[in-house]
Amino acid sequence: MSTLTSGPAVIEAKQNASSLLKNANWFADNDFYKNTLQQLELYRFITLAAAHETAGTKALLDIGNGGVFEYPISHIGRVVAIDVFVEASFSERYPSVDWRAVSALDMQFAEHFDTVLAVNTLHHIVGNSVRATYANLGRFMERAACSMTPAGKLVVIESTMPRWFVKPYSLVFPLVLKLWPLSHPPTFQFHYRDILKAAETAGFTLKEFTWIPKTSDFMFLGFRITRWMAPIRVGKFVFSLK
Repeated sequence: MSTLTSGPAVIEAKQNASSLLKNANWFADNDFYKNTLQQLELYRFITLAAAHETAGTKALLDIGNGGVFEYPISHIGRVVAIDVFVEASFSERYPSVDWRAVSALDMQFAEHFDTVLAVNTLHHIVGNSVRATYANLGRFMERAACSMTPAGKLVVIESTMPRWFVKPYSLVFPLVLKLWPLSHPPTFQFHYRDILKAAETAGFTLKEFTWIPKTSDFMFLGFRITRWMAPIRVGKFVFSLK
């Protein structure tokens, strides 16, 4: 695994074990969550963005898929989907997809993809500390770059937080990991510039960035909440290799 170095300390990119287990348990067979997403306009806009970015794709890697394709894939010749959990029903619903149970931090493929897609995945790849979580973000970008064709693109559609939220949340995050009371896994939303910086460090160039309109309720920690209750903004980032 890659590491993040600051002075004498070396931080390994690794997912928090408890969070990893909660991700697998909470999202598995969670029809309420999947059905609620379909009802909310924000996620329909996310679906449109994903469909647009995969329209001309020949080989797709979907990271953190969760067992549902809200965007069309019948035109794509090769589709590989990964997540920390893979249920038998995934293959039943999408028999043409190559399903693999693997962490985004450990993904390694002999083949390369012209489109790599991650929709609301990054905030789930939390580490044992804030620094480890940022190391995970860097590791994700490194592994994504290694999975792409030279002319390919990385599409990240991700919920982000303003800096005024990220800074204080970073201070309490170690306590959050220890005392987390919910069945939904703990998350860490980055500032959008954190994502840009990690991508640039991994060798990416930003080709497009846009905000997805926040026009409806949205899901936060497993709950449906109204727009004003959390300062989340969902961004679409499109990167190419330098």
